[in-house]
Amino acid sequence: MTSLSDRLTGRVAKGVGLAVAGFGAAVLFDMEPQPLPYVVWSVVVLTTAYLVIDTLDVPTAEWLQGPPPTDRVDEASSDLRVLSSHVQSDQPSDALAHRLVALARARDPDLGETVRRELAGTRRLSPADIDRILTRIEDVP
Repeated sequence: MTSLSDRLTGRVAKGVGLAVAGFGAAVLFDMEPQPLPYVVWSVVVLTTAYLVIDTLDVPTAEWLQGPPPTDRVDEASSDLRVLSSHVQSDQPSDALAHRLVALARARDPDLGETVRRELAGTRRLSPADIDRILTRIEDVP
């Protein structure tokens, strides 16, 4: 395997050779090339060509799917946000009731239906009611 400096030296040598051959051809065909603009043009064209060549043989990038999350950190923070919003709000939404029903259904569908019926039409839950419902949900085996 060749080192980076060997590859770079080879590319520079080939680039200089191509530029000199192109300049010689331009003089031969009487195009009156100017040396400084020709050198700048050669550097830009060769650099672009080498960048394109380098990107052609690189495999495409692929995203790897990680394992599914095993903790409830995001859900717990969301639950806390819903709970604190419910407690602090003057007119709380029914988001806490929906969250409690979802938690109850995840443990036991019958309990979820019972909790849904209990909370139907209830806007504000007292901390004691929230604690009572959570205790019922946690007590389900």
